[in-house]
Amino acid sequence: MKSLKLLSVIGMTTLATLIGAAVIQGCGSGIHAAQTTEPYLHTARTLEVRMQESYLLEREFAGEIRAGQSSELGFELAGQVTELLVDEGEEIYAGQVLGNLDNKLLKAERNELNAQSAELQAELATTRRDLQRIESLQAGNLASERERDNLAGQVQVLEASVDRINALLKANDIRLEKSVLRAPFDSRIARRHIDSGMVVNAGAPVFSLVETGQNELRAGVPLQLAETLSPGDLVDVRVGQQLTTGLVVQVGAVVNRATRTRAVRVSVPENRAPGEIAYLRLGVAMEVAGSWLPDTAVTEGLRGTWVVYAAVPEGDGQAVLEARSVVIHHATADQLFVSGAVSEGDLVVSTGLHRFAPGQAVKPEPAGTETLAVAP
Repeated sequence: MKSLKLLSVIGMTTLATLIGAAVIQGCGSGIHAAQTTEPYLHTARTLEVRMQESYLLEREFAGEIRAGQSSELGFELAGQVTELLVDEGEEIYAGQVLGNLDNKLLKAERNELNAQSAELQAELATTRRDLQRIESLQAGNLASERERDNLAGQVQVLEASVDRINALLKANDIRLEKSVLRAPFDSRIARRHIDSGMVVNAGAPVFSLVETGQNELRAGVPLQLAETLSPGDLVDVRVGQQLTTGLVVQVGAVVNRATRTRAVRVSVPENRAPGEIAYLRLGVAMEVAGSWLPDTAVTEGLRGTWVVYAAVPEGDGQAVLEARSVVIHHATADQLFVSGAVSEGDLVVSTGLHRFAPGQAVKPEPAGTETLAVAP
């Protein structure tokens, strides 16, 4: 019995020893495996800094869209308006009849002048025949020189009277023409000032016209900037939220004493109504060396400063992040122009700065995977 108990104890001891050895061996293998695993590195998207000597600052100058031509149109003669053929808002073409004055008196005057002209023509014809007979008789010494001279004088008087009547008829024609109101250019009726049947004075406005087919933006521009513009230059014009292209027509020669600006006239598409507020957009070169970066590449630093995270290569595809201070000179919708502790070719983290910290080792994406344009 004692021998059996001794063998049992020895067997259990041996089994426990074997199990312990196995456990120790397994733990040793796990420790070795943990020591040989590489540390995990976050991937950082980077872009390469492109330096430039200046940047373009876009400035806007407010102005008003006006018609190329506008006119307060009226009759040149006084009289009663018999009819107006157009109304407000209508488009008209050059030479179109817009209204008429009562011309009954002018027509009666013309009839009278025509009658006088016919009378003079008849009398002149008779006098010329008498003169021819006297001249033929004078050749045979059958008529006196005095008779011939009297008839010749009468012919001249009658011819002058005919010329006077013809001039009066021409003046009558002109007054008849001026009793008809015609459009001076292609335009739109902006306003009608009178109604049919009214008696108007000469020159009293009947219609207000604005030219169609050509509208202009007139904006005041500072002197130095206005001097950079020339007729024919293409510029950007903003009306509301819409951006269009305009053509510089002329730069004013006179400086506004109040604003110290010069008026710049820019032609704009005809679908813009006169009276709209528009903005002339011009680029101003700012002589500051720096680089454009996306706004996601800049974060707030200590004491109100701004920093970027530069990825400094350390080999084996790794880099360490450094905080570099920068100064923001200009901001657009999604880009910033900065200068400071960055130089040409530096790699900076372009996005996700909240996931990184200075001194952190990261795995940057290949250089040039995200390169920013020189200017917005």
